[in-house]
Amino acid sequence: MPQEIHNLTFGAFQVPVATFHNGESPLVLVIPAMGVPANRYRLLLEELQRLGYSTAITELPGTGDSLPKPSRSADYGYDDLVFTFIPQLLKLLEQSFPAGPALILGHSIGGQTSTLAARAGLTGNAKVVTIASGHVDHRSWHGLQRYALLTFAAIASATSSVLGYFPGARMGFGWREARKLMQDWASAIFSGHFSPEKQFIERKASDQPTLHIALAGDPFAPLEAARRLAAIMDGETREMAATHPIGNPHLSWIKNPRPIVAEVDSWLTQQPAISN
Repeated sequence: MPQEIHNLTFGAFQVPVATFHNGESPLVLVIPAMGVPANRYRLLLEELQRLGYSTAITELPGTGDSLPKPSRSADYGYDDLVFTFIPQLLKLLEQSFPAGPALILGHSIGGQTSTLAARAGLTGNAKVVTIASGHVDHRSWHGLQRYALLTFAAIASATSSVLGYFPGARMGFGWREARKLMQDWASAIFSGHFSPEKQFIERKASDQPTLHIALAGDPFAPLEAARRLAAIMDGETREMAATHPIGNPHLSWIKNPRPIVAEVDSWLTQQPAISN
């Protein structure tokens, strides 16, 4: 199915956004995981389209076909993604889809940032579903896993500071990632709060419904982490079995997204429409 490519300028980055019109059907916006290029979500987009949705997917800045790659002069953090990138992205989509997305579907960091943006009231009438996404508060892990997480967070923050970017491909986490993003990520692990959460005290909470799907056996976003993320919006949490028999469920679900899309579609059709 043919898709249109739009270009979003975000700071130093040029970010391609692909859209597909499936008639007048509602739009689902997909926001990827850290280090995962948009083309890895082909099966997910096809499944959404098969069920009758229009689709849009963005690269994360500096990932996949988005240039330049992160460096000291091309940098961003969680605040930038939540308060600037996502609103810019939604404004861009309104040019082709005036009603905006009916659903924002975020994977991992895509789910974190879309939840935080919804809490800040920046996602319009879009409902939010996160998949394999959780709050990185270290208290969501226990024993040696917690120790390993805290140790890796310290290493990631220090490495990013020295190099001006995070060499995720060499360290087995993400790809080449922005310095500030990884420092914010590490800070949230230690403090238990994402940077954007500091601004919520003065912001009216959105009443948009959210669903947070955890995958059994996912070491990066266990059920407890998904519940902590859901708590930001008083959202619903569900745990599902891994959808693919090989690999880490955190990523392997995109090789067989049909069970998750069916769950999301069922949830979405049960939600009441929210008027403007």
